[in-house]
Amino acid sequence: MGLHCHDMKKGQIYYCDDCGLEIQVKTECKQCCGDEDNCGCSFSCCGKDLKLKK
Repeated sequence: MGLHCHDMKKGQIYYCDDCGLEIQVKTECKQCCGDEDNCGCSFSCCGKDLKLKK
C-alpha cells in the first residue's frame, strides 16, 4: 500500500518504529492529492512505511 502525500493531513505526526524519526505535516499536498494510481510521493524510513502517531 504505502504512505502517500494524499494520506497525510495537516497537524498529523508520522514516525519510524526503527530509528525514532518523527515528521509533522505542516502543509497538505496540493499537487496530486487523491489520485492514488498516479501519485509519485511515498514516504518511508528504514525500509518501512512511517506510522501515524495517535
